[in-house]
Amino acid sequence: MSMHEDWVRQINAELDGELSLQEAAGLARHLASCGACASARVSQLELRLALSRTTSHDASRGSARPRPGSRRIALWVVIAIAVAGAGGWLAHARWGGPLRGSVESSRAIFVAQ
Repeated sequence: MSMHEDWVRQINAELDGELSLQEAAGLARHLASCGACASARVSQLELRLALSRTTSHDASRGSARPRPGSRRIALWVVIAIAVAGAGGWLAHARWGGPLRGSVESSRAIFVAQ
């Protein structure tokens, strides 16, 4: 285990608020003289900032996005049925259907045309 690994552990503890005042002062003195550890601290800060931006306040509490109410779902079901019915009626008016005759006679019309 290298000395840098110990300092990186102390950096993480400092960012978590777990270092005493004396340990934080010793870490600050070391960071002033060691560029590798200073860049490791900057990397840790950037990582924590990126993670905090990706998680929203609602997601951290465990609440899901709001779900549509039963009235809204019922409205969309009624709209879908109405659109399907209108489409079926228009298709029947345009091309007819099996009610005009048997299925075989409607096939014969398509073949003849």
